[in-house]
Amino acid sequence: MKFVLALLFSVLLIQTSTAQQEVSFSADQLKEMAQRYAGNSLNWPVLVSVADHNISENKFTLSSADIIRLNALSRVSLRFEEQEERVNDLIAQGASIFAREQLNTVNQTISSYLAAIRDGNLDEAVDLGTALVGMVDTLEQTIQSNRLVAVQAQLTAKDGEVDKRKGLLADWQEAIIGDLFEESDGVKTAEKSYATVAFTDGSSIIINPQTTAVIRKSRIDKLDESADTEITLIEGGLLSKLSAAGKERSTYILNAGSSTTELNSQNFYAENPGNNDVKLTNYDGSAQVSANNVIVTIGKNEGTIVRNNAPPIAPVKLLDAPEYLTQRKDTIIYTNSYVLNFKTVPNAVSYNIEYSTAYGFNQNVTKVETRNNRLQLNNLPMGITYIKVQSIDNLGLKGPFSEVMRVIRNEDTKAPPIFGSAFEGNIFFTSTKTVTLEGTTEPDAKVTVDGKAINVSTSGSFSTIVQIASNDETVEIKATDNSKNTTTKRLRIAELNENYLFNIKLNGSKISSTIRPSTSPVTITGLAYPEMEVELKNEDNVKIVKTDSQGRWGVTMSVQQGKLSVTFKTNQKDTATLNKIYTVQ
Repeated sequence: MKFVLALLFSVLLIQTSTAQQEVSFSADQLKEMAQRYAGNSLNWPVLVSVADHNISENKFTLSSADIIRLNALSRVSLRFEEQEERVNDLIAQGASIFAREQLNTVNQTISSYLAAIRDGNLDEAVDLGTALVGMVDTLEQTIQSNRLVAVQAQLTAKDGEVDKRKGLLADWQEAIIGDLFEESDGVKTAEKSYATVAFTDGSSIIINPQTTAVIRKSRIDKLDESADTEITLIEGGLLSKLSAAGKERSTYILNAGSSTTELNSQNFYAENPGNNDVKLTNYDGSAQVSANNVIVTIGKNEGTIVRNNAPPIAPVKLLDAPEYLTQRKDTIIYTNSYVLNFKTVPNAVSYNIEYSTAYGFNQNVTKVETRNNRLQLNNLPMGITYIKVQSIDNLGLKGPFSEVMRVIRNEDTKAPPIFGSAFEGNIFFTSTKTVTLEGTTEPDAKVTVDGKAINVSTSGSFSTIVQIASNDETVEIKATDNSKNTTTKRLRIAELNENYLFNIKLNGSKISSTIRPSTSPVTITGLAYPEMEVELKNEDNVKIVKTDSQGRWGVTMSVQQGKLSVTFKTNQKDTATLNKIYTVQ
């Protein structure tokens, strides 16, 4: 017996000694080592923080104590991923309505955890990841507790004077953001006032000025999370925006005048002026409208009218959205007025123009109905004003809105901005050595690219062609106004070149078109550009990794016989992905 105990003790000593040996590795193995010792390749900044760095050899060394500390992060990292999945499920169950404070706490903790990882703060990351489990438990418990209450709608935004009524017989009182609504509760807006009421499945209604609406029914099926909602528009207008989930599995009924509409649309507008002449317009999906025992279905960009107690008229095709005469959807101005010009639409009787400082057009909205295709907008505030236009036919039905235009009012004391799709990231990807750079600045600004003057249009837009000699170059764009205020942007331009991207190594050796299969994990590395995503697919095994700030990437995976597909992707629109398939045999 003593011999057996001694033998076991010796084995434990050997294992402990082996487990605590220091580990050295090169910089290009950081993500692999992070996966092995810290539980996730994305945890590599922590390794950089705790390891000793030999700068001359660019190698890192983890001591036995470091490895023991990293084991704690490895366990926490696994639990963190589980909690993220739980949070996503709980959001789908109504966390933003029933447990907003707890959800905010959880989201703040997740953000702090990720920040600690990025900063290489091991102890803080472990503490936050450990605490997250209890926070998500509390979030789930709060949701289950609050969802037992028959409250399914909430006032999430208001502008101006908005009142609420609890039940059909109560008095109207001032509504505040966060108010919850049960069945038979009402919402009323005053002149120039808006309100947004959200439901648990993500659907919402935007209530126009001088509108009264009553939530007749608002229930949820606890089994499948489907909603059963019925709203009555007493007077005024409202825009119903079903979420994707609501459109797919929920029932939404809208009563207006003598009509009843079952919605299967993410964009539906109802207008009840109170004279029993109800106008219904649909901009997405479909809607079934019934009145006087007659049912009609209106599809996308169709409308109908229900007059008095008559059946709904046959579906009417709505007029097209007006087109702006300017090619750019972004315009910079220096005064408080702007002249809007758009093309006339055939058969349009008038146009409805709306502009607001809120992108969702639910606050500070100004509406103008005009017969002209030109309108001067006055008293525009500093910052961004959003504008949209729709056509109105001879029946009074409103067509779909145009694309939203942005008018940016700027101060002369500020440097002129430079913006455009090419400047949204730190790097611009191209598949050729000829690049067209397009952007917008102040109309009177002078723009140079690498010192060469570029023409600027009266709307502030500019465009130039840049030739790059190598795969990776940086150009300097300057915009200078008449006050000599200057904005400088340095844009890195990278050519997506197959010879450069597919210089891939397996366990340190460059791979050819054919790779040997391996049941044990191998390390596949390469060099691309920052802000890229690399996807490796071998049969059912898929690995996705993002490049680091130097463009480096690496994964550890087993390689089975068959095909190995390597795909490089960018987050830039209209940029082709590059893919190459290797044979594994």
